Amino acid sequence: MKNWWRKWSYEIPLAFGDALWEVLVMQFADFLSRLTLRRVVEFVAIAVLAIAFAQTFPIDLAILFAGDTLMYLEIVVIIRLAAGREHILHALRIAAQFVRFAMHVLRTAISLPLARINRLRERRTLARLTKPRPASDQSDEEDRGFGIAWGALATA
Repeated sequence: MKNWWRKWSYEIPLAFGDALWEVLVMQFADFLSRLTLRRVVEFVAIAVLAIAFAQTFPIDLAILFAGDTLMYLEIVVIIRLAAGREHILHALRIAAQFVRFAMHVLRTAISLPLARINRLRERRTLARLTKPRPASDQSDEEDRGFGIAWGALATA
């Protein structure tokens, strides 16, 4: 009798509570984690269409029409995915063109021989050194204003 009382007052309610926890909490949380916006929209569309068709047709025909309408919505989704695919392919083509251009510029920069680059550098430094510089007229210090004179700042 003691085992019977323990089983019906303790073990069975605990097992029932565990089963309720599994179904109402764990499985529902798993369902919510797999739920997407697309599934919600599909469910709402089917429910609205079934209710609308149920007002004029028997319920089995209403569900049939709602399923057909949902198939048309699937076709629209396929068309939108194909359009998105075209956008992605176009972006990839532009990126590939940019990479080809960058590689062309890089190959051109690398292909210049080092001696040619050094010769160009020597010409620039020689041109800077041999360039005549204007003599500054600093004999008249009284006419100088505050700050610096025009042309005193040179750009490199």
